[in-house]
Amino acid sequence: WGERTEFGKVAKELSEVEAKKSPLQVKIDELGRLLALASSAGICGMAVLGWWMGRPFLETVTVAVSLAVAAIPEGLPICVTVTLALGVLRMARHQAIVKKLPAVETLGSTTVICSDKTGTLTQNEMTARSVYTLAFPSISFGLTGVGYDVSGVGVGTRKKNGGFLFRSASTERLEDDESDGRRVQRVTESSMEFKAISALFATASICNNASINNNHNNNNNNKHNNANNDNGEKSTMAMGQPTEIALLVGSAKASVPDPRPIYHRLQEIPFSSDRKRMEVRARPVGGAHTCAAFALAARRLPPSGDSNYPISPDGSLYFVKGMPESILGECRTHTAADGSAVPLTEVGKARALSQTRRMAACGLRVLAVAYGPSLECLTFAGIVGMEDPPREGVPESVAQLEKSGVKVLMVTGDSKETAVAIARRCGILEGSHS
Repeated sequence: WGERTEFGKVAKELSEVEAKKSPLQVKIDELGRLLALASSAGICGMAVLGWWMGRPFLETVTVAVSLAVAAIPEGLPICVTVTLALGVLRMARHQAIVKKLPAVETLGSTTVICSDKTGTLTQNEMTARSVYTLAFPSISFGLTGVGYDVSGVGVGTRKKNGGFLFRSASTERLEDDESDGRRVQRVTESSMEFKAISALFATASICNNASINNNHNNNNNNKHNNANNDNGEKSTMAMGQPTEIALLVGSAKASVPDPRPIYHRLQEIPFSSDRKRMEVRARPVGGAHTCAAFALAARRLPPSGDSNYPISPDGSLYFVKGMPESILGECRTHTAADGSAVPLTEVGKARALSQTRRMAACGLRVLAVAYGPSLECLTFAGIVGMEDPPREGVPESVAQLEKSGVKVLMVTGDSKETAVAIARRCGILEGSHS
């Protein structure tokens, strides 16, 4: 089997990749070739000179070989090794471990650094910040709180890491607290906007593979464990992709319970870079949907009107999330204030895309969600903007690199507006440069 398996083919291709030499190794190779040519020319010259002067042949050969041996710098490898070792020692003093000695010299020759955005320049801990739905096109919704701690959110608590959903009269600014009580109004289960909001976050929760558990404090070291107390208090343990975790936390802040326990997943089409969206088909175990919008969508008839039977006889629905441009192109309707579906016009699409660009310009990663009885008959639920702030010290590090003559480039798959906003916050872009 060996090389005939897919893993074997990959291993064979990797073994054939030649490691590129560092600039120092290239210079040493050039020096070696130069010395070889110089010593060869010297030997020939001494041989010709000895023959012209009438010296014995053996004496001439001995002198030429002696000169060739003397031209070889035996101490050069030792000097280079010691110099690189001192460089490794200096790097270790700055908490940087270097595995190979030539890497120290390569680092010193660096002129451009290409860095990934998510998890490198940013914290890779998403927080849902802004929500928009066409059911209320003139209202801006926001979410307070930071982190993944959902213990007590949505029930009036004002913990630092908790949060809630609010509506604001301003559509130009994303609020992150309730310091201005005149402009921020909390959205609860009795609010008129809750049906549309619940459809949005319920869709985002069903089309989701992450999980959040509230456990008593223990000593488990999980990547997304927010247990920071030693008094046995409840803490939050989150597992999954940061984007999906942020959607679940946003649902908890909006007082929308996770509907996945009462839904049976029938099909999943994972996210791909080509399609830019994820799709899940599920039906309620007991036959009753969690919100009015889903119940109405399950009873929807074919658009042609040729049949009296619903598109989904078993009550199953498709739940989709992904890039707004990709989702909006597949939607025919959008959620109304009462949970029903109304036609999605070109004006509505333009409004949703405008809000998408506004969120992206604020440095938010934007996802759209939709649901429907079939992939050809989707209802647009809304968009969610998530914040992934830069790591502490990144702007200072970028400034030091720029000062030393190293150009920093950011590599990301996010939209242009989001990338530009984060690059400016990190100090990679300044002013109107893009």
